[in-house]
Amino acid sequence: MKATKFFAMAAIVCGFVMSLASCSSNDVPVYVKPTTTISFESANLNADGYWCGDENGTKFDNYGSDAYACSYTEAGVTFPVNYTPSWASWSGFAISNRTATTFDKETMTPDQYNNCTGKAVSGQNFLVVQTYGETIDFGQAVTVKGFWYTNSAWVVDAILNGDKMTPGNFGVEDWFKCIISPTPAEGVGGARFEIDLAKDGDYVKEWKYCDLSDVDAFKNITSLSFAFDGTKKNDWGVTTPTYICIDDIIIEK
Repeated sequence: MKATKFFAMAAIVCGFVMSLASCSSNDVPVYVKPTTTISFESANLNADGYWCGDENGTKFDNYGSDAYACSYTEAGVTFPVNYTPSWASWSGFAISNRTATTFDKETMTPDQYNNCTGKAVSGQNFLVVQTYGETIDFGQAVTVKGFWYTNSAWVVDAILNGDKMTPGNFGVEDWFKCIISPTPAEGVGGARFEIDLAKDGDYVKEWKYCDLSDVDAFKNITSLSFAFDGTKKNDWGVTTPTYICIDDIIIEK
């Protein structure tokens, strides 16, 4: 019995020594930060399938009209929206689950919350972006790995039928893009990333993935802003509706 115990213990010790001998500095495990996907599924939408702010926000004066500064927050990330009920207007980041894919100016609300695919990437909800200075606030330094995007139904209508402010629909020479700019944690900005929404006689018709995993400018950032540019312009700027729809933003904290 003693001999049996001795050999069993010897085998355990031997195995332990061999496992130590087989290790090297190259085998040290690399820590991989977990990622979070923001999918907008916890938003409370109205009967028409969208949310663009409400009167529960912080009240402020918008050129003589009552307006409300609201926000949607998920995983510590804030998406602000400014809502003016008397004008039926908003700016910032709205959320929708609408399945219609068309736009009619007679039903601008709720049609402005439609995307051209009629669905989200996952789940039911997606983000509708129409900003005038509002930014996505990450609440801390994060790395944005990527997100999905597609065209608003209103943008597609303007591409195909014209925007009623500049002549004609889109030709081969016309283009429309969304420009995203990160704010680094160090506070020194200037980087930008362009997303083509219409170009060379075609336009985005499905959800596409914007892969930022190898773009250094989107590492260690605290906020994200949006702007638009295109060939259809007048004296006040771009006349194509300045909208983009986004879903499943992947971040690394």
